[in-house]
Amino acid sequence: MLKFKLLVFCCCFFSYSAAAEELWRLRYFVPTSVNSKITFGTSKTEEKLDTSGHSGYLIFSNGIGVGYSVVRTSEHITGISYAFKNNYLDLSYTIGKKLSLSFGAGRLIYGRGDLKISGENYTTENSSGEAIFLNFGIPFIGGELLLGYRQNNNTYKNYQKQVSGETVMLADSVKLISGQINVGFGFLF
Repeated sequence: MLKFKLLVFCCCFFSYSAAAEELWRLRYFVPTSVNSKITFGTSKTEEKLDTSGHSGYLIFSNGIGVGYSVVRTSEHITGISYAFKNNYLDLSYTIGKKLSLSFGAGRLIYGRGDLKISGENYTTENSSGEAIFLNFGIPFIGGELLLGYRQNNNTYKNYQKQVSGETVMLADSVKLISGQINVGFGFLF
């Protein structure tokens, strides 16, 4: 029954076509940071984090797009060094033939957090999160210039380190709400 539902979904997904959209798009984005909030235990800080990474999207002629995003952020705040590496699977919908607007959501599929407190390193891969985003496309020499905003909301739990073969775990989790301005380019075909 599950295979049948998946087959029906795939047929509907690839056969649906929005009236105003006839183009396939291949897009690439690079993020830059805006203000982010980090909550660690009872401590809350708002900072501009060092951000790097990239995103790639394939948008079908029906306006539905799939993408993959990798975002790395780091900063040293009040004696604690934070570093995060996050991978998202994104789903979007695009409207417009020349000027375009895309909106979508992403799900964290892999997240790693590293903390350095008083010279001690802790790490975790126990993470969860989601993202929402909005992108604008402007025609440019056979392609498009892209500008967008993305907000990520992630939680990292069970930070740990090894001491003499024993696992030492932090009780507090880290919550990261980060905003990004994304710039990029796209190809139409």
